[in-house]
Amino acid sequence: MAEIESHSSNEIYSILKRAEDLMSHQLGFQQQVPIALVLHGDEVETFLHENYQANKEIVDLAAKLDAFNVVDIQICETWMGEHDISRDQLPPFVNTVPYGPAKEEELKKQGYIYF
Repeated sequence: MAEIESHSSNEIYSILKRAEDLMSHQLGFQQQVPIALVLHGDEVETFLHENYQANKEIVDLAAKLDAFNVVDIQICETWMGEHDISRDQLPPFVNTVPYGPAKEEELKKQGYIYF
């Protein structure tokens, strides 16, 4: 599970690049359990359709890594509701969860660790 601290597009890009590096440095990479990115801050805006042109490189990288089961991006529905963001404003590869901090706790109990 990726630890998000500054809640910025730059931080998301950095995490995605690290994940991509892990994938590309392992010949025959087969990721059984993707890196979970549970987003519940301003970084969510990176993935909004209306911000795609400004964040194209990040969103396209996230979509590619999702397709290869390297990352699983999950966005907090509670945060979305507080910021008037609906599911249809997000790309199809992004998942939502009812409450981000609870999802993080659930993942920790399942053995996920922060990287």
